[in-house]
Amino acid sequence: MFDFQYLLSILSHKYDSEMLNNTVASLVKKGILEQYTDENGEFHFQITKFGIECAEEIVSNPDKFTDEIDEIDEMDD
Repeated sequence: MFDFQYLLSILSHKYDSEMLNNTVASLVKKGILEQYTDENGEFHFQITKFGIECAEEIVSNPDKFTDEIDEIDEMDD
């Protein structure tokens, strides 16, 4: 399984928390990530089936990366 928490911990050394929080919120809103609360009341994130499909599309067609991002961004409109 993809460890999103680990990715956030690595990125937190490079980006400020506001930027990371906004990015995560956007990915949740778009259905790429799902937020859940564990039995200890801590928030966690996991990639959704849609998120996996988006990633697979980008990996299989890297030249279409920006097209895929544009399509996902249009979901906010």
